[in-house]
Amino acid sequence: MKLIDIANKINKSEKNESYVDTDQFSSELNYEFDWVEQDRLKAYWIGNWYCTDSYVGYRMYFLDDEPVAISSQMGRKCNENFEWFSKELAWKVREYLISIMPKVEEDELNITIGNINEEVGNGYKIHYNTQILNPKNAMLNGELVEILERIKDTPDYGIDKNLKVKLSNGEIKIINIEDLDFKYHLV
Repeated sequence: MKLIDIANKINKSEKNESYVDTDQFSSELNYEFDWVEQDRLKAYWIGNWYCTDSYVGYRMYFLDDEPVAISSQMGRKCNENFEWFSKELAWKVREYLISIMPKVEEDELNITIGNINEEVGNGYKIHYNTQILNPKNAMLNGELVEILERIKDTPDYGIDKNLKVKLSNGEIKIINIEDLDFKYHLV
């Protein structure tokens, strides 16, 4: 069967319609799209299956009822891969999506402003002992400590918090990882 035959015969019922996530077209169409509610770009399942908690498979996309692309997604964590029916159709979809993106005025940016002169201490925190990447960067009360052992209270879950450490004076202690700071990655 040809794709044109599928496009002409595809089930366009609401039951067979697939959600269109407009921001997924960002890398595909080389523009930073956000999610926006729209009703002109539609997708319908050609064939699909359930993967863990999501539907995946083959979809055909239509803009104003004109077939523009086919896509495949083989698994829940796989990327959706597109094949466009022409470069002109891809440009048409791109222009449509650009036209419906909300315009952002300079004074309407939704950002958090930080103070570059803010004091942030000498290091960062880690909450579980399985997250340690560089044990040589661990500090307790501003002094480097040597991590001797990760204590596995709940080894099946990776949420352990206790460590056996050696202090600079040679004393060995059991401490909670949240009592440590890890040095910033600085030169």
